[in-house]
Amino acid sequence: MEAAEPLFRPRATRPLFLVLLMALCFAGSNLPLTRAADSCGNGLSLGSLVPFNTTGLTCFQAWPPQDFILRFGKASNNGTWSFVLSAPDNGGYISIGFSPTGRMVGSSAVAGWAGSKARQYYLGGTSSSACPPDQGDLVLASSPTVASKGSRLYLAFQLTGQPLTDVVYAVGPSGSVPGSNGLLPRHQDMASGSISLSGGSPATGGGGGDGDGDDDGGEGKGKKKSKRSGEDDDEEAKGEKRHTSSPASSSSSVTSNGGLSSKRRHGVLAVVSWGALVPIGAALARFLKHRADPLWFYAHATAQGLGSVVGAVAITAGFRLHDADEGSVAAHKAVGVVALVCACLQLTAALARPARETKARRYWNWWHHGVGRAAVVLGVVNVLYGMSVAGEREEWSYVYGVLVGVFLVACLVLEEWRRRQ
Repeated sequence: MEAAEPLFRPRATRPLFLVLLMALCFAGSNLPLTRAADSCGNGLSLGSLVPFNTTGLTCFQAWPPQDFILRFGKASNNGTWSFVLSAPDNGGYISIGFSPTGRMVGSSAVAGWAGSKARQYYLGGTSSSACPPDQGDLVLASSPTVASKGSRLYLAFQLTGQPLTDVVYAVGPSGSVPGSNGLLPRHQDMASGSISLSGGSPATGGGGGDGDGDDDGGEGKGKKKSKRSGEDDDEEAKGEKRHTSSPASSSSSVTSNGGLSSKRRHGVLAVVSWGALVPIGAALARFLKHRADPLWFYAHATAQGLGSVVGAVAITAGFRLHDADEGSVAAHKAVGVVALVCACLQLTAALARPARETKARRYWNWWHHGVGRAAVVLGVVNVLYGMSVAGEREEWSYVYGVLVGVFLVACLVLEEWRRRQ
């Protein structure tokens, strides 16, 4: 019976293992190119993309985490206020609203996205239907404009009369823009703050201004509260007192509401379990089995068991988000359920593991290896897919993709070493 020992690791499984590794590498290696930058130190040069003069506008970093830059100024000839909001183009919309209360609900906003005209919205609630387009209290001097240049969006508009000083910023989900009805998808992230209109450089000519360039930082002030889309909008009215810094302040401070939203907690649990513990547990069994016996078994069982439990909690938290079961969200949930089923099959198979000397052990090994690798692939791919579905900042997907790539390279090196041994 000793001759049957090599059957536990048939060579036929190695090509499958490498194919699965390459599939994971393809899913995690979509790395970004450098993103075009904008700053208050650079003069704004949009030419005919914006229908008014943009020179001489006050400039400040309105929302650093999302790289929002706001330029504004008042024309001396007609009292019109000009605004240009610059932000990275993530495939969604960007918006700025003016609020009578400092909260998003009840404010009037201008939103725009690439490939379409900008529109005014009245933010009457927290759902898309409560924020109708082409409504609001802003008196626009002309139709707002959105321009795309160098991987950034420039939202430009002019207001007649004195603007409100409490402002709210929002960025839409990546790759999601309003449909034919014009309704905005729920924002991915938002922040609130304030601006000072007392010290802005007056502008002359063409509705825009005089001066040689941007005035860096004169009016960017106020405390901003940043909030992800999964959080309760009522929290905007709780707890935090709004502050204003000195007029000479050149930048704005940004603080978070603290804690994690329900959607963010689901994501963290999924990354820890399906994105880390489960793949590491599989690698421990693969590469330590013949080097650290029986330590490899306890390490493998601990990592897989803990990963499966935390993964089940993550999936439960995901179903409690009450997102619409359509399209990408439904697919994300389905893949998560399949991965959980594979993990449950692995745990039950461990309880029915046949003795090493029996013929059934060979087939059990094939089953255990195949289902386990399927769970690893589904879990890692679904983590990346979930980041996209949730509209997370692209940097998180890129960082996790790099980590997956490093893990895969290490596995390939160890597999080659194992083969030669």
